[in-house]
Amino acid sequence: MQLYAAKRDAKDEATALVLEHGVPPEPIQRAHIAITWVAKDKRRRDIDNLFSSRKAYIDGLVHAGLIADDSADHVEYTLKYERGTKDNTIIGIEEKEIG
Repeated sequence: MQLYAAKRDAKDEATALVLEHGVPPEPIQRAHIAITWVAKDKRRRDIDNLFSSRKAYIDGLVHAGLIADDSADHVEYTLKYERGTKDNTIIGIEEKEIG
């Protein structure tokens, strides 16, 4: 139940941020999404865990209408970890040419 609530909250947070900044007239059809997770600790991290833990945020981008779909036909990803002074997730979206 806690995992479900955390995923719902992450999706809602991403949706709210998109709506706050404005939704484009049409969803982005092809996008590159760069996810950077900044960690303040020095633990080892698996990059695939980064993606799975941030999936709800991507669902929020689709739900808000920023991107058309999060399938392989519509998005490509770059994932990375950085060390920093505080935990943070940075999601950058770049529209790609279709074709």
